[in-house]
Amino acid sequence: MLCLQRMEVEMGSSARPSTAIFVRPAWSDEGPALSALAMEAKAHWGYDDEFLEQCRSELTITYGKIGRQRVRVAEVAGEIAGFSALRVDEGSASLEYLFIHPRYIGMGLGHRLVGELLEYARRHGLPLVRVEADPNSTGFYEKEGFCRRGEVASGSVPGRTIPLMELRF
Repeated sequence: MLCLQRMEVEMGSSARPSTAIFVRPAWSDEGPALSALAMEAKAHWGYDDEFLEQCRSELTITYGKIGRQRVRVAEVAGEIAGFSALRVDEGSASLEYLFIHPRYIGMGLGHRLVGELLEYARRHGLPLVRVEADPNSTGFYEKEGFCRRGEVASGSVPGRTIPLMELRF
């Protein structure tokens, strides 16, 4: 399978030029707000209530996750608009979370958050970043330079598989 190297791109045409995006570390008490955002973002893709309830535990951002992972928050006009979390293992990293509030999809926040975490991985000599992707997000990850490497079992829904995506430097 041929994979292209990640290329830097400008914000999409739907981005508002005057909108400032501020990326910062997550605060230790933001777990409930980030969890709610993750559930709302997941619901955006048309999943039913039963499916979302199965995902709730996996999408709950705890104080411990914020402490153990590199969690970054994207703010627009002082509002949490999205977040990402990178877990670092020996020799590689996993993108554990990337969620954008539906109101902000298309503004370049996902690209900005992924770019920040990929730069972190490069700076720290991590040659591989993996993501177990929602099927609705594979096109986004491919544009960011990730390649589909197979399928893995869902951590939320028994019997469901999801795409495994990788980016190597």
